[in-house]
Amino acid sequence: MGVVHRPYGAAGLRDVYRAAQGLCRPVLIFRGPVAGTYPELVELARAMFPVHVLPDDDPVPAVAALRLRGLTTFHDDELDFTDHLLRALDLPGAPATGSPWDKLVQRRAFARAGLSTLPFASVDSAEEFRRALREVRLPAVLKPRRAVGGRGVTFLRDPDDVRRVLSLRTSWAGLLLEGLIPPSAHPSGVPWLADFVSVETVSTATRRTHCAVFDKAPVSIRDAAGPEGADLVRVTGDVVPSRLPAQTRDLVLKRTGEALDALGTRCRVTHTELRVTPDEIEVIEVNGRVGGHLTRLLRPLGGPDLVRSALTLALGETAGEELPEQPADLGRSGFMVGLFVPFPHEDGTVASRVSRADLRALPGVVGVDEVAEHGAARADTGFRAANVTLRFATAEELDAAVGPVARGIAGLFAADGLADDPWLRRLAPAREQGGTP
Repeated sequence: MGVVHRPYGAAGLRDVYRAAQGLCRPVLIFRGPVAGTYPELVELARAMFPVHVLPDDDPVPAVAALRLRGLTTFHDDELDFTDHLLRALDLPGAPATGSPWDKLVQRRAFARAGLSTLPFASVDSAEEFRRALREVRLPAVLKPRRAVGGRGVTFLRDPDDVRRVLSLRTSWAGLLLEGLIPPSAHPSGVPWLADFVSVETVSTATRRTHCAVFDKAPVSIRDAAGPEGADLVRVTGDVVPSRLPAQTRDLVLKRTGEALDALGTRCRVTHTELRVTPDEIEVIEVNGRVGGHLTRLLRPLGGPDLVRSALTLALGETAGEELPEQPADLGRSGFMVGLFVPFPHEDGTVASRVSRADLRALPGVVGVDEVAEHGAARADTGFRAANVTLRFATAEELDAAVGPVARGIAGLFAADGLADDPWLRRLAPAREQGGTP
């Protein structure tokens, strides 16, 4: 079973190793440039799996020679390459359409299916950007057609934002301009939850199972702090089970299924993000792989191992005992939270000295997946200060603890400016910090 790998994906080496037990023998595959950039990762993989580094010129014969039964990836940057190999080698899971994870392709498909009236236009030059603005109008969002996690996103709220983009951006290829979905509040009324959710779906050739709905922690946005004048947009956490009202949850699942039908998605585990507003449920994007950091939250609550499901689907297997057939009943086992706290500035090295023991001392923390080390480049942890797992027995315990935990992490990394990061105001309001509400 081939796994095209690189760091900072939805599943690490340990996740793949654990999920494959009794199912398949993973073969880790690295493209040449990835192996050259991350040689230590390649050596670590060799200690756990057979490893193959592909030639740059024509990788298809090299992969064909491995005689794999299946192939998958857990990293968005490797999806298109993996899909190319799936088609070339006639392996299970090849997409029905050419580039289903391209946001422009998705917008067109959703519009044709009557799922969205959001205005949009492709952008490949400054002139096309000006023309697209006349069609889409402000407020709008300029984003890469192929990127995740908020990378490269620019919010355009007024003419000043437009002038900034035109003056700072030099690379225009492969962009999408779309209307800004109005910000809203989480339908549960819980003030610290963000206004969007994700749905994790296992699709076989004949059925779909929406395994779980995840609520989200507030997004961190720093205006014009990214490359080429883009905003620095970072997701900060996931919560399961979702606290959506039952009727809204049903509509979210229905819209997710409709979006996957519009894209012709089969034999995949997908991660669909949707914005929930009082008037509409709008699909933000569909990602053709397991959602990042989510299996670690599902498994303790009795939910499925989505990494294992992805490996199973890639093998072409549809055995009932290997794939979930209905959503797990997660609510009886409490709440799991994955909180990944971003650095407010991505350049430079880590100034704070924080240990795993420091993080484990915070209320509700049951696991520390990552902690940035003093003196290391902030890029070494994907620009995250810490990535922790929390567990709470009740919603009341969760709501009471999430602010102190976020404030505690910010305090531990105060030397790196986390205490002043605006997204914390949603998790830890001023009155909790001893300031003026």
